[in-house]
This record gives sequence, structure tokens and C-alpha cells, in this order.
Amino acid sequence: MNIRQQALETLLRINYEGAYSNLETKKVLSTKDLKAEDGRLYLNIVYGCLQNRSYLDYIIKQQSSKPIKELHKEVSEILRMAIYQIYFLDKIPDYAIVNEAVNLTLEVQPQAKGFVNGVLRNIMRKIEKVGKDFKFENWDNEKEALSIRYSLPIWIVYKYYETYGDEAAEAIIPLLNEKPPFTIRCNTLKTTMEELMNDLKALGVEPVKGSLSSNAIHISNLGVFENSIEETPLYPNGHFAIQDQAALVTVDRLDPKPGDRVLDMCAAPGGKTTYLSQLMENKGVIVGRDVSSNRLKLIVEASNRLGCTNIVVEAQDGCELQEKDRESFDKILLDAPCSGLGVIRRKPEIRYHITKKDRKELVKIQFDLLENAVACLKHGGELLYSTCTINRDENENQIKNILINHPELKVVPDEQGNHFTQTSPLMDLSDGFFMCLLKKE
Repeated sequence: MNIRQQALETLLRINYEGAYSNLETKKVLSTKDLKAEDGRLYLNIVYGCLQNRSYLDYIIKQQSSKPIKELHKEVSEILRMAIYQIYFLDKIPDYAIVNEAVNLTLEVQPQAKGFVNGVLRNIMRKIEKVGKDFKFENWDNEKEALSIRYSLPIWIVYKYYETYGDEAAEAIIPLLNEKPPFTIRCNTLKTTMEELMNDLKALGVEPVKGSLSSNAIHISNLGVFENSIEETPLYPNGHFAIQDQAALVTVDRLDPKPGDRVLDMCAAPGGKTTYLSQLMENKGVIVGRDVSSNRLKLIVEASNRLGCTNIVVEAQDGCELQEKDRESFDKILLDAPCSGLGVIRRKPEIRYHITKKDRKELVKIQFDLLENAVACLKHGGELLYSTCTINRDENENQIKNILINHPELKVVPDEQGNHFTQTSPLMDLSDGFFMCLLKKE
């Protein structure tokens, strides 16, 4: 199977069977005989088509005699793949891209060969006349133009404007289709920032310290490892974890101390749990819970690799309060399940799959988790509520409602005096996280 066939199969699983892009691509990239250049092209095509799907469909619509919804799923995906390569990649000649698309169509839907060839030839002729640029000046509604060009449903565009304001939203939205930075967290249980930076440099890496968290390091030239940094001795020996800065900031903000009794309510896969352990210097106790017992195994594996010895994992639904937990924790991290609109760069299919019904169900779950978190918190203790979304109903409005129910809670402002902290790609290219620190008096 050639790499374009593999990309086609992956896109079909993600778009029509609900598969997750990160898991599907990981399976393909783990193939032993996959060449590095093929792996890069595969990732480019898969993520490029997911990130730009609405824009690609917009281009197809202009040159196709049939609506995109009436096309066979294999045909629409082949067209998207070819148009993405024509518009966004520059190393492959356009005629070769068209030939590959036609040949691929011949294998999966032979009766559509002429149709695919005709649409792609029409598109190439249009490019010769007007070029490839998307002309924003032709649109009266800037939000609609951003929605089409960057393949974001219009309601998500409005959420970004609502959260960040006009100027920042217009700067952030184009970044949502850019490759996110590769960031690692120095594990100070086993090494120091200075030692890890030197070890990385010795391997040919160009590490740059992050500006939001003191333990963050950006790595830009992963090609040194053919994108498999986990295979270096530093990773299995537990010298670092792969983690975005926004995730680190949530734990930094809670600021757990050695000797604390801490609850991580939605802990799997364990990135934040093990960072709690690191900041606590393995002193005190962390109870890491998750509704999935299988996902708790990931926390155990990460703890063993990173040398975390003060984590106890428990399979438990955070929406169900245990009487023994009442007022028994000094600090609680509630990184709640959410719509994920702040991590669209990493999971581009989110923009197409999340529904209004999904968001309403999440809001209910989040509030139930918050209520139980408050019950489990000692007087004088602190609770950090965080999400990786930019939806106010899941963020600010949740805090406002919990404060109404619990006058004993007070917001602890961040260093800038803000009650709510919202990270974004404009902040050292981090993910879009929301966080609020509450204290129980």
C-alpha cells in the first residue's frame, strides 16, 4: 500500500467512523518499514486535509458539477487530498498529484475516474488564471471569510472572538491550522534543566526554554530523531515528559507543596498528575482518579518511568461523591472533560464532531465535578479548575455558578490580577487553556 492509499484509509476512519487522528497516525507511523519522507508526507496530507476540510470543499464546490454531499466518500477524500497537495505543498508537481489521484480513484471507485480528473483539471486552469490566494477583500463578513479559509465552523469563530476580542482572535485563528510546537517538561526528579539542555544539545537538538513555565523546553528540529524522540535514552530514563506549556501552567498555578494531600480528579493519562508529583518532590500523597481503569494504567506507566512514588491511582467517577473524601484534600486539580476548542491544532477533527448537545452534556458533567471537588476540599485548601476550551459556558460561567452555590469560595487572582487565566497560541505558541484558582475559606 502506497502512502496516499494509507492517508486515504486514515481519513476515511477519522471522518466517517469517528476515529481519533492522533491514535490513527501513531499506528501508521509505528510501521517499521515506513520511510521517514513517506511518514512526513502522510502526516502532511492527513492533518492538512483535516485542518482545511471546509476550505477544500469550498474549492471543490466551485468546480464540481455535483454537490460534495452527493459524492462517494472515497471520491470526496481523494479530491480533498489532491487539492490540499496542489494548494499547500510545493515539492510535488501538480500534474503528478492529479495522476496519483486519478490512479487512486481507479482502484477504489473506477467509475469516478473521469469526474476526479475533470474537477482537478478545472481547478488547475482556475489557478493559472487567478492564482491560489484566498482573497479576504472579496468578503463582506470577516468572520465568514475566516470560517471558510481556516475551516472552522462559524460558531467556533464567534467563540474565539468572544473569548479573546477582535484583534487577538484574528491573529489566533490562522494559527489553529499551524503545526503546534513540540514541547517537553524537564523532570527535576531525575535531572536539572541545565543538564537536560546540555544532553539534548549533545544529541544535536536545538532546545529553547519556554517562557510560560520554568520546566518547559521547545524542540524545533525533531528531524534529528526522524520524529521519534521517545527512542532516545533520555525518554525511557524519565528525564522528560512530552507536554504543552499550557498544561504545565495549570499545575504551576495550583502550586502544590511537599507534604500536601492532593486529588487529581480526572487524572489520565497522567501528564499533570506526574507534574504534581515532581513539584511536590515525591513528598505527600497524590490520589489520581479516572473513570477508566484502563487509562489509569497510563498513569502507572508514566509514574514508573518518571520516578514518581507518591501517586495512588483509583478508578472512580468524579461525579459520584465518596463520603470518606469530604474535606480531606489540601489541594485539588480538576482538569475537566471539555469540548477541546483550545487544542484544535492537535485534534483538528474536533471542529467537525463536537455538537451543541455534546457541549450541554459536558457543562452538566463539569458542574457536577466542581460540586464534588468543593465537597472534598479542606477549609483553607485550594482548587484549580481548568479546561482546554474557550467556551465561556464551560469556563467563566461555571465559576460564576459555583461561587453562587458556595459563598465560602473565593477566587485567587493570578499574577496579573486576573480572576480567569486563558492561554492561547499568542502566548509562546501554547494551547488554549482556561484556568481559575479557588480557595475555600
